[in-house]
Amino acid sequence: MNNLGKKLPFLLSKKENKKENNEKSLHYFTNGSALLKEQLSFCNYGQQKIPLRSFTAEEIITSTNGFQESVGPYLYKGNFNEKKLLVKKYERKKKMDRHDHVIRDIVISSEMSYHKNVLKIIGYCLEFERVALVYEYSQFSYLFKLFSPSCENFLTWEKRVKIAIDVASVILYLHTEFPTPVIHRNLTSSNVILDHNGVVKLYNFECCIPLPIGKVKVQDDLIGTIGYLDPEYVWSSNVTLKSDVFSFGLFLLMLLSGKEIRINHEGKYYTEDYGLVSLENYASICVENNKLDDNLIDSKILQVEQKKLKAFLNLALKCAQKVGEDRPNMIDVAKELQKIKKGEVQELLPTMECLIAWN
Repeated sequence: MNNLGKKLPFLLSKKENKKENNEKSLHYFTNGSALLKEQLSFCNYGQQKIPLRSFTAEEIITSTNGFQESVGPYLYKGNFNEKKLLVKKYERKKKMDRHDHVIRDIVISSEMSYHKNVLKIIGYCLEFERVALVYEYSQFSYLFKLFSPSCENFLTWEKRVKIAIDVASVILYLHTEFPTPVIHRNLTSSNVILDHNGVVKLYNFECCIPLPIGKVKVQDDLIGTIGYLDPEYVWSSNVTLKSDVFSFGLFLLMLLSGKEIRINHEGKYYTEDYGLVSLENYASICVENNKLDDNLIDSKILQVEQKKLKAFLNLALKCAQKVGEDRPNMIDVAKELQKIKKGEVQELLPTMECLIAWN
């Protein structure tokens, strides 16, 4: 009996370890199967991807010291084999979750590893209930924090235009460089970071969805960030390439104004002075009342040539039109941004007609 008493803790510990190992194996095979299926569906034949390392749960936990140093939502700083890395690990799944979009995030990120404006993924861990992603480390700042009143760093006009061009290049890549176009669905400033060299990096591709072959829209559950969602997507559950254009329009307005511009499900913007109005009407009101300063244009960049500010604002408003058919394609948006950068804004592209009167 005494011997049994001495062995009991050991037996219980062994049983717990076996249970933990069984759970890791189950997660590994479940997540691995989902990852393989997703990789096959997004396979870009003929294009070489950077090989990803499969980390063990023990390696991830050890490298992050038990997820001690958080550097952002679900992001943790780590050190593996004397190399710094970033680990993105979500909380456990909710019982009602039907899809694990983290798997898609791995596949899209790996397909875009060579893009200079995408945070480089180097591996993953399948042994957690929700897959952990491992990125190349870089000291960074979230874009939205750079517009905080307490932030000492000032984003010049030139830098803001460069950010817009770089982010547009990532969205355009999704729309044109995959076997079928891929829609991002969640373009917000919180998914955009600037590394220590000031280079823009996008991450978080878990909301991406491919268009079926030969189709221009796909129906799916509403996913994304409230305030950035395409009103047509909200009404119909149909998401299109123009849904990304809408979100990009709000992103441009954020760069121009220095603050988040969010709209409701009807595509209207709430203002303290005028209540709910369309962005186009709000811009017109601001122009008429000489209130663009600090409403739609950051006072810190008002010294910029007015024609450039005008072109940038009109482009943003065109992208954020309520009806998808009225929005330009991403390729035209990218071209217009290049023109604005060069100061070639005497004539707008055919799809960029002036939406507001600005003398």
